[in-house]
Amino acid sequence: MRHHYQRIDSVADIDTARITLKSIENRYIDAQGRRYATRFNLRTHKIEIIPIALGREEALLAKRLAGGVKPAEATAPETRTERRVHPQPMKMPQWLGPLNIEPDTRDAELHPFLISAEREMQRNGERYRGLIQSLKMSSVLEDMKDSNQHDAILELTNTYERDIQAHAGRVQAMVVEFLRFPKPLASYLGQIDRNCKKYVEKLDPEKQKRYCQAYLLAGEMFAVFSGSQDLINMIERFTAEAKPEKLNYDRKGAFESAMQSLGYLKESLTQEIAKFLGVLATADVI
Repeated sequence: MRHHYQRIDSVADIDTARITLKSIENRYIDAQGRRYATRFNLRTHKIEIIPIALGREEALLAKRLAGGVKPAEATAPETRTERRVHPQPMKMPQWLGPLNIEPDTRDAELHPFLISAEREMQRNGERYRGLIQSLKMSSVLEDMKDSNQHDAILELTNTYERDIQAHAGRVQAMVVEFLRFPKPLASYLGQIDRNCKKYVEKLDPEKQKRYCQAYLLAGEMFAVFSGSQDLINMIERFTAEAKPEKLNYDRKGAFESAMQSLGYLKESLTQEIAKFLGVLATADVI
């Protein structure tokens, strides 16, 4: 089971008096990357804070995502059984931090991800377009304008095309290249950060290729995720005061369909981000 972690400065920030049975499943990560869970003690009838044990690799990754890793920690001596850790990992986008999404490293190899990414970009595009069309058919945004007095449906469509589809198209093009028409490794090495290149060149050729492709894919993937997050937030804001009970049967059905699609896309977005972070972690990019 994958958990979402709330950031805290220290364990002292966890106020057990304010924890309810509904929020007892929450988990926490402090500034040093240490993680904690809470549980209800049946004997004492009190909420307890429990440290969550981590391996060295996961602890370093947690610190990086929290922005707390130091170069000295990242380059500490490693044993033969430990995976190499990049001394200068890719910096995560600022918008990603508050989401507290953990990398999902299960089945996180790059090649299978590339095979599914091309298809998923297409499917998600159809879902977002279908969502906007359902909102249009429901008429709930018929008289709504955005801050620039643009029609709400037109603004949603433009946002999708500009902030999601444009980047998704580039992801698909990169996937086709990586899987079917790959360039020489030297070409990819020339496109990554010079400091990263010093590290990557010490890897074997297959790991170099995996690193470079994941690294180069990251910019467009994060742009797709960011655009999707923005569009979801926009739709939630536009529909916050909608009154579907006043709609006729067909329009109400369209609105309910749109809200179901929105819920699915919102949940799947978190899973997609976690999976791609897992790919980056497995490829040593982060």
